[in-house]
Amino acid sequence: MNKYLFVVSAFLLAACEPVSTEKVKQERVEVTVSASGELESKNTAMVAPPPVSRMWQYQIKFLLPENTQVKKGQLIVSFDDKNVSDRLVDKQAELARAQQELDNKGIKEIATEQELVLKLAEKQMEFDKAQRKAEIIDNSRSDNDRKKSIIDFTIAENDLFLAQEKLKFQRGNKELNLKLAQGKVNRITAKVNNLNKDIERLKVKSPIDGLVIYKVNHEGEKPAVGENIRFGQSILEVAVIEQMQLTAQVAEPDSGKVEIGQKVNVTLDGTQEQVYSGKIVSLGRVFREKSHQDKRRIFDAIIAFDETDPSVMRPGMTARVEIIINTLDNALTLSSSAVRNLAGENMVTFIGLFNDEEQAVEIDHVIGNKVVIGKGLSQGDVVAL
Repeated sequence: MNKYLFVVSAFLLAACEPVSTEKVKQERVEVTVSASGELESKNTAMVAPPPVSRMWQYQIKFLLPENTQVKKGQLIVSFDDKNVSDRLVDKQAELARAQQELDNKGIKEIATEQELVLKLAEKQMEFDKAQRKAEIIDNSRSDNDRKKSIIDFTIAENDLFLAQEKLKFQRGNKELNLKLAQGKVNRITAKVNNLNKDIERLKVKSPIDGLVIYKVNHEGEKPAVGENIRFGQSILEVAVIEQMQLTAQVAEPDSGKVEIGQKVNVTLDGTQEQVYSGKIVSLGRVFREKSHQDKRRIFDAIIAFDETDPSVMRPGMTARVEIIINTLDNALTLSSSAVRNLAGENMVTFIGLFNDEEQAVEIDHVIGNKVVIGKGLSQGDVVAL
């Protein structure tokens, strides 16, 4: 008898044990789409090794520390210029030889021209003398003498013409020879100037005011002094941190819900849950895989902040994004822990006045740890958790 009394007493105590419950609320809720994102500056300048002739590997000689605030024109990275300097020394020696050749050729051409001028003057004198003899009319002279004077005049005339042509040719040839020699000097001078410019290019200066941010390579490593960098590899960027924006990665199934102008709440990782507001200003036009390891399809959405915080925000910081796609003013809400899925149907335990019963409900939205009830419950209804 005592045994039966104990069992009945235990049953009654269990039946009287309080059950955790919750009332259905009517409140204003925001329907959101979740996404991840990364901070970036709207105004950045990427820095990579400059194009230098016959160079494909660049060794970092100097590198400004990361997170340094720089001004436009300030040296931020320099590369070893030994290869270019050695070529510059060779070209400078070649230029000196070419310049000497030009000087020597100029002296030689002037000397040759002066010699031909003297010969022309000599032939002019011989021509004038032969002309006077040929023009003398003297009946006492024999025919042979007159014929000889005419022949001498003809020879002098030909010699004068030949001397004139030689001088004319020399002057034209001198100009051509000097132009060729000068052209050689100019070509080598241009190469020397380009090598000097290459040496200056290897001293990379900041194109804008901003903050130095290192870029990681495919192995996740940041650049360092002494490291070899291949041509075209970005090593850092200068970012204007006062002009920050966020690129959010939205999952493909949510693409139809996201529009330009929608408000956004952004929580930066590592900032003690500090939330920043903004809105979507641009949407990507193509879908892509999230990464080589993650094959989920996403598209990008650019978010502009209502206010930025340069003391906290840095390019590359990751964030959690909540895109507000709709606002419900009188939504019926309930903790998601109160809803169970039985045989594909959402059920809650309705607490009645005299007895409890299972109640099927329709869920319109899941928002964090709560659900929005479409049908099946009313405001103030009590359900078990």
